Amino acid sequence: MVDPSLTVVAVGGDGDGYGIGMGHFIHSCRRDLDITYIVFNNENYALTTGQASPTTPIGAVTKTTPSGNTTLPFDPVELAKHAGCSFATHAIDTKFADLKETIKAAIQHKGFSLIDVGQACPSYKRW
Repeated sequence: MVDPSLTVVAVGGDGDGYGIGMGHFIHSCRRDLDITYIVFNNENYALTTGQASPTTPIGAVTKTTPSGNTTLPFDPVELAKHAGCSFATHAIDTKFADLKETIKAAIQHKGFSLIDVGQACPSYKRW
């Protein structure tokens, strides 16, 4: 905000972005700050051995949901749009060319941009 000529890109995961950091995420969307936020969404807290996150599907068995997740996951792109985000989209980690173009478009966009990157988790995502 001090130097608007800078390009700001932030990266994180679904756990920190949509769980622990939800307040920061929503208010960044609301304020439409010129930040590109790339979230790597593997639908669980993989760094802490695979607990359910805010995007874990219904029925998914994790360390914290051994009988299957019963909490309805939310769609971060729709949530971001509803909060005022002016650029929000899903992408897939294995579609490199598409992801590259999406990142370029997000950076060129003036205002807050979210790229929710769906990705596999070979360690804990078993659904």
